Amino acid sequence: MVFAREIEGQTLTFGVSGKLIMNAVVMYDHQTDTLWSQFLASGVDGPLTGVDMRLLPSQLTSWAAWVEQYPDTKLLDRTIGRGSGRDPYTSYYSSNSAGVLGEENGDARLRRKDLVVGLDHGQERIAYAFKHLADELVVNDTYEDAPVVITHDPAGGAAAAFSRAIGERTLTFEAVDRLAMRDVETGTTWASLTGKAVDGELIGATLEQLPSLVSFWFSWADFYPSTELWEP
Repeated sequence: MVFAREIEGQTLTFGVSGKLIMNAVVMYDHQTDTLWSQFLASGVDGPLTGVDMRLLPSQLTSWAAWVEQYPDTKLLDRTIGRGSGRDPYTSYYSSNSAGVLGEENGDARLRRKDLVVGLDHGQERIAYAFKHLADELVVNDTYEDAPVVITHDPAGGAAAAFSRAIGERTLTFEAVDRLAMRDVETGTTWASLTGKAVDGELIGATLEQLPSLVSFWFSWADFYPSTELWEP
């Protein structure tokens, strides 16, 4: 997750507090000592309690898939001189454990460690399981009465959410391949993880990317026990 650091007119710097809320990291800022929930994207204790952080569009994906999309990308590498650079949590990802604190709200609709991408920026909460998206690649749906499209790249493990509205048009999408989709109204081809039109009538247009969160199912269900789960 990537957040804007400018909050209520201040540019804040953050550290890790060492605290957890239902297994999710709690940050603090050096300027006000407010505690911030990474998962809720808001202040939970201190002067800025209840203030929301602005979530910026980003991707959680593999390095190979990222370079395929952005071959000239810059890399911030903090592993140089610090050992192998291997992910120390690999065994945790493959286990059935629910973090340090265990789960609060067991939900048998999915397996505990199934990955989901969720929408929670309105009053409703909805999650899309990667295992369901892998069969579809592109899902046209409605969220908070607004048309949305959810996209997924199984090879890179990435997912994104976009508005399907362009001006006064509402588009309907179908998958072309794992990194491209086409709208049936104009035949324009779009990059499915960036929302940019790359060929056709609407070339140069960009879909509005919506705030979304990739999470283990047990964590999403803990924070949002009444969540809707999209199923094909």
